[in-house]
Amino acid sequence: MSEEFKKIVDSSFDNGTPLWIYTQDYIYGIVPSAGDKWLEVSYTFEDPDDPLMKGEKSADFAYQLMMEEISKGVTFYIQDLKVPLLKEFAEGAGKSGSDLIKMVIIELINNTSKYTNNTDFIIRSKDELAKLKEKV
Repeated sequence: MSEEFKKIVDSSFDNGTPLWIYTQDYIYGIVPSAGDKWLEVSYTFEDPDDPLMKGEKSADFAYQLMMEEISKGVTFYIQDLKVPLLKEFAEGAGKSGSDLIKMVIIELINNTSKYTNNTDFIIRSKDELAKLKEKV
């Protein structure tokens, strides 16, 4: 499983900028795929049977899943994450689908400190992908 996950990580920037978030318990990603599709990926460290979960989603559904993970999953680990402020940004963007996902990802990558004091939970560039692979 970890080899498959590493292949996904290695190719995650091939079609655009993905969102990679990591905690002490899991890694979560939304990776641009072909067309208007996104690959949702999670790797749970303490799950010996099936640590890798993945599935291709439509852009609108992928956006909903991404925001749910940020607001419900990530906030468990990063208590000061200002989800309402991020949602306000997204609602004001006037975009939908893949364009909205891309805008939110770029906003989080470029302005992490605007949303939390803990800035060490997100991958900002292809150069940082080794952090993810080291965890599996």
